[in-house]
Amino acid sequence: MHIKKSNFHYKGPFKITMWIISIVFIAFILAPIIRILTLVSPSTIFTQVITPGNILSIEITLYAATIATLVVLFFGFPLAYLLSRFKFPGKNILDAIIEIPIMIPHSVVGIGLLFVFAESEPGGVFFNYLGISFGYNLLAVIFAYIFVSGTYAIKTMEEAIKSLPPRLEIVARTLGASQTQVLFRIVLPQVARSILTGGILSWARSISEVGAILIVAPYIIPGYNAIAGVQVYNQFEVTGLTGAIGISALLIVISLIIFVILKIIQGQRKLFFVPGVRR
Repeated sequence: MHIKKSNFHYKGPFKITMWIISIVFIAFILAPIIRILTLVSPSTIFTQVITPGNILSIEITLYAATIATLVVLFFGFPLAYLLSRFKFPGKNILDAIIEIPIMIPHSVVGIGLLFVFAESEPGGVFFNYLGISFGYNLLAVIFAYIFVSGTYAIKTMEEAIKSLPPRLEIVARTLGASQTQVLFRIVLPQVARSILTGGILSWARSISEVGAILIVAPYIIPGYNAIAGVQVYNQFEVTGLTGAIGISALLIVISLIIFVILKIIQGQRKLFFVPGVRR
């Protein structure tokens, strides 16, 4: 028997209890954000943010996050497709490995990256051969961003591909399309929205990272500049709460903009033209 959701009524006390608990948690999330945004006037925030050090720190953060996100999408999509379409021994283990970055303390991530890519370590020897150093530079920031943010994009794309009926690909193959044609003409257009959503989630997670960066690149030499999150910490250490309020407010605004873009993308039925198919 099919029960319509609209015909299923919850009792008053139960619904009120759920609302009270939910409102308490929502208030807990909103209180610090609202407090930061309303603590000082916009002109004061602008005055603090407009300093060359703060502007450069934001530019570095956005640039590194963008590069890291592009790398994650390039390498992450084949992995997401592999996990969603193929069966092989150890698949569950591989799936669990992708989720490890969510669980590891990010200061530990920084230590781990140094043990792999520092000058005397295996990865560092390879970089030295190419004339590249790791640590206190933009490369270290990008690597840390890739590590902590990749899970969000990969899992988003994996779930989107799983929701796409395999028979669409099978029918296309039987009609003579190559696997590459199927991928670019059927799979990618169908999951394009989820790819962008995963990319935005990955990008947003990158710009919020601090713990790993404090280990691998607290400053970017030779300019001794820092990413935005570290810059907030540095200003708090030097000037206290009032000195860090400007750049903190700006990062919240950037996060809200990302949130709005993400919701707009999620509201679109299709980002590209896809021939009508019956699922």
